[in-house]
Amino acid sequence: MIRLPDYISDHAVLSCLTGESDFDRILVNGIPVPVKDGCWSCSFENGDIVLQDADSRIELRNIRKGLVILAAGQSNMEWPVQDSLNQEEIIRRLSGRDISWIQVPRNLYPGHDCGETMVWTRLTADNLAQVSAVGVLAALEVAEHTDVPIGLVGCYKGGSSAASWVPESDLAQDPALEAYYVHAYWADIREQTDEEEDRRIAAFEQEVADYNRRFEAFDKAHPELTRAQKKDIVGHTPFPGPKGRKDFLRPAGLYVSMFSRLQGLKPDVLLWYQGEEDTRFALGYSSLLSMLLKRWRHDLDSPDLPVVIAQLPGYAEYDPVKDWGTVRLAQQAVADADGQCGLVCLLDAGDHENIHPQDKAIPGQRMGRMAARLLGLMDYQDGPRVRRRQGNTLWFDQMLENGEDHLEWQGSYGLENDPVILIRSAAGIPAFPFEDRNRED
Repeated sequence: MIRLPDYISDHAVLSCLTGESDFDRILVNGIPVPVKDGCWSCSFENGDIVLQDADSRIELRNIRKGLVILAAGQSNMEWPVQDSLNQEEIIRRLSGRDISWIQVPRNLYPGHDCGETMVWTRLTADNLAQVSAVGVLAALEVAEHTDVPIGLVGCYKGGSSAASWVPESDLAQDPALEAYYVHAYWADIREQTDEEEDRRIAAFEQEVADYNRRFEAFDKAHPELTRAQKKDIVGHTPFPGPKGRKDFLRPAGLYVSMFSRLQGLKPDVLLWYQGEEDTRFALGYSSLLSMLLKRWRHDLDSPDLPVVIAQLPGYAEYDPVKDWGTVRLAQQAVADADGQCGLVCLLDAGDHENIHPQDKAIPGQRMGRMAARLLGLMDYQDGPRVRRRQGNTLWFDQMLENGEDHLEWQGSYGLENDPVILIRSAAGIPAFPFEDRNRED
């Protein structure tokens, strides 16, 4: 019997066809395709496709070969078009563009049904409300430089740690990650029953509902206050929820319930916007992100997959334990060491009062342009990077807004949770953060 991954269905935009069969070959529109170790993969022509083996037949309608963009991460990638400030711009730019969309259902644990279906849809002004704003803005940038259809795949969950997106066996390969994300997670709930977990979940959901009602009422009563001031008074949204087997923050939780449905996808580029949750253990993020990229490339059957990493923007973090600057440096280190990554600086894309900036134009534009560069579709240079130092003089890899490629500087830059932007390129993009290294390199 032929078995297809969930992302292969009518109206799909794909880079290849893949699946499983119990026989040694299948037919794709009558053409034999070998099956090895139960798996098969092949190219295809646009149109309707008939798959057959000795005991099954599957008909697929309107399958098209295109450029596949995987948009992944946590809430700032998840943030939908309807809640962004960019809906009108997106609708205007979408006109005439051939972009299709599929969402991996945000099921939190095996057996959970969030109500979402994994169906391909050609994006129009009438159906993009729940689509990732950053994802579609990035896809629109790429679409400026290609005529092929674009398939945009959403795989994200707000509040998720990168540790939720990799197997526990991977985390166990790094003692520090295993200690923090696995042992510490399960330590105090090993004896927790399913019934106890369900009671805690119900209590947490009621707590969140009560908080939302309080905040909404206070918000309406005090329009003169900023969001940060309101949060200082009312408090922050309850998070995280109770630990347990149904908690998506458990190690490997979303790897099992969401990412596993994309096995063999072979996307052309990955957009990764995540890290806010892992500022709690910033020193481990470099290893964690490297681990995730290795695992995802393997499971997606794309060992040379280009990746665009969104460096964390600024945010006036209220939790003193969280270290956004160290995560930014980790993101840079991973991108620099990887060889297939493009990093985009988003220091000017944050909102010091809101961890979820509603204007997604800057991250969408920069991630899309970097994706187009990695795909060989355009030239693009993001923010300035320090390339050489001598004493207090820093030389950058491009011209700065002062008309020079160097400046005098003492100390670090861009490592505060919510840094002040003092260095920009001639094009206005902030410089990437750097540490204080007052010595000659």
